[in-house]
Amino acid sequence: MTKELSNNITFDQVHTKKKQIKLKEMMSQIAERILNQTKNSESINCCPVCNSKNLVHFTEKFGFNLDKCSKCSHIFCNPMPSEEQLEIYYNSEMKEFENEFFEESFENRVPIFTKRIEKIKNYISSGKLLDVGSAIGIFIEALKRNASPFHITCCDPSVDACNKLKSRYPDIEIYTTLIENLNNPQAFDLVTMWDTIEHIRDPIALSESISEVLRDDGFWFFSTPNTSSFEWQIADTKHVQILPPGHINLFNLDSINVLLEKSGFKLVDYFTLNGSLDVSYVQKFLLENSSNSIGEFLQTQIYNEQFASGFSQLLSDCKLAGNIFVIAQKVR
Repeated sequence: MTKELSNNITFDQVHTKKKQIKLKEMMSQIAERILNQTKNSESINCCPVCNSKNLVHFTEKFGFNLDKCSKCSHIFCNPMPSEEQLEIYYNSEMKEFENEFFEESFENRVPIFTKRIEKIKNYISSGKLLDVGSAIGIFIEALKRNASPFHITCCDPSVDACNKLKSRYPDIEIYTTLIENLNNPQAFDLVTMWDTIEHIRDPIALSESISEVLRDDGFWFFSTPNTSSFEWQIADTKHVQILPPGHINLFNLDSINVLLEKSGFKLVDYFTLNGSLDVSYVQKFLLENSSNSIGEFLQTQIYNEQFASGFSQLLSDCKLAGNIFVIAQKVR
């Protein structure tokens, strides 16, 4: 059985047992329904981030093909799911189930955002904040508990998620929409977006929409899976975060830099704050899968609690953990 790292956030704490068992089954069902009922988009011959035509097949999951760009290492669905397919997916029983497991792991997820809030306050301590893809509001709860002075607005396309947000936070302005369709004339001082950009069909268009709602020199804080991380190098095509048609654009630092430059942002800094998630995930992964990527020494020592704790801190210090937290600033 996987040993948990003391005083650290572990994979099983934020991905409950119920979720792990049920998610694959529900994902297979909704993907099959989508592919049987709808027409897919056309394939593209270039990377959606850097436009390179040097693409290679990465893997197939739930009936969807994923390619990888040989230039910036971006991984993406090709063809992208259509808007009709995504509409079915995001309003399915599977998404309601996901919101349910977010509820179940709510308290275990709040500390993830506490660390991020500390970083945010180093750059901006007050102002108008737009949170994009708020889901059931774990980040909002972390802000409230930290007595944050930000004036908060939320937007999310999920009716179920927004209903939960309105019930939990009646004092917050909430829009049930995509950021691209947000009808709000105010300029925000900062935009936050947690584990959302990997769900977006056109990340360049999304980041341009973020720029449009920000004031000059405003900040964009976001997180996303980091495919150049330790856990991704071990799991590769078997990684649990390969979840099309939900996760359709998977980033690394190179493709993030291209995205920011193209849409009028500069990279201020980045962090990978939760190396313990990587270590606990790899511990679990190795018990269930064979892997030639980790080496005999690590394969043995990763279950040693003292080594695992030190190694998780090393991953965070070297910015090589599996979720990247990006601090960007609008420059035009």
